[in-house]
Amino acid sequence: MRRHSIVMTAGSCGIAALALAIAPATAQAAQAAQGAQAAHTPRAAHATQKARAARKARTGRAARGAQVPGWRIVHVNGYGDHDSLTAVVAVSQQDAWAGGLISNAGSHAFLQHWNGQTWTAADLPAAISKISNAQVSGLAASSASNVWAFISGHPAAVARFDGTGWQVMREWPAEGFSITGATFGPADVWMFGGIGPQTSGTWHYNGRRWSRPKMPLTAFGISRISARDEWAIGERPTRQGGYAGGVERWNGHSWRTVPTRGLVPADTATRSTGLGQIFAQSRRSVWVTGTTYTGSFSHLRSFVLHWNGRKWRRFTGASDVSLGPAIVADGSVQAVSQHVRLSDQTYIDPAPVLVSYAAGHLVTLATPPHPGRSLEINGMAGIPGTQSAWAVGGYFTDSTVKGWVPTGGVILRSGN
Repeated sequence: MRRHSIVMTAGSCGIAALALAIAPATAQAAQAAQGAQAAHTPRAAHATQKARAARKARTGRAARGAQVPGWRIVHVNGYGDHDSLTAVVAVSQQDAWAGGLISNAGSHAFLQHWNGQTWTAADLPAAISKISNAQVSGLAASSASNVWAFISGHPAAVARFDGTGWQVMREWPAEGFSITGATFGPADVWMFGGIGPQTSGTWHYNGRRWSRPKMPLTAFGISRISARDEWAIGERPTRQGGYAGGVERWNGHSWRTVPTRGLVPADTATRSTGLGQIFAQSRRSVWVTGTTYTGSFSHLRSFVLHWNGRKWRRFTGASDVSLGPAIVADGSVQAVSQHVRLSDQTYIDPAPVLVSYAAGHLVTLATPPHPGRSLEINGMAGIPGTQSAWAVGGYFTDSTVKGWVPTGGVILRSGN
């Protein structure tokens, strides 16, 4: 069985949902905010303390009155094609990219850009138009002049935007499945092509050439705390012919596995576990999402792992409720979640939700309204330095001939 980097998501199954509030989008921003809150105030006279307390109370009431706007649909594509968005990345409040595919008369990769005011279609290199069944399956950026698009199809390809235009950087003719990636700078780029037949594995670009890094697991997701502390999720083949997932860590010299103590079980004849995303916020806070399929893929349970610097804790969700695209905000994982029926691919969850998990508690949040249509959410991205986030997906309609088909890309936003 071929394995790949994306487990079943809410976006791949039907309607999806989002949270109502997102905290600072980067770990650095969150840590800075926590440091500011914990700052020590010098001792002052009693009268001054009372005045400060009064001002603080008034400020608190004002802050509670001015709540951060929740999730809402801010843009629906009107290009006249059957497009759906599958990936999004934000560089700043004035700079974001979203990508996916147009399914009218075949499948073609599609890209659009946010300039701080409007979303508009963007041109990919001409070579991308020659890729069959192409779609933008992943986006990553470290700055406005280092944006990468990961394009699935035959062949798979990666392209880079240098601030002025897009250029294809490499193709993988043997790749037959979805690819994703990450970047931490122009000389630090990752491509995740999965493990198994017809896959390209994990590749790294150092600014001059692409190479296969030496890792105990074939990685398909990575998160960085520093140049000497990076975390990844991946898989390795087992002697029984299946796969075993796990976590690995870069210490500045080499990659080594991080034991998960049986919390990520290896495959068996009737059970399979796939990891979804990893978020390394600090040495004492690393999050991992995943899903275990049982009963010969007739049922599933999603889960969240958290590393506190000493050990892992696992929260397991309800049966047949999936976790899809996720972000980390305010010290918690917020992910698209919905009920699924693996034996009935036409089923659409009538009441999807966004769940937030932290400190051993699961909180269910609301869904942006989308009356009369099926809304699918495929990707989420926090906006650096803000309490806002983007999400992308598409409207779908049921065709008795073709099944569920996209009718238009949709972009949502939380916060200002």
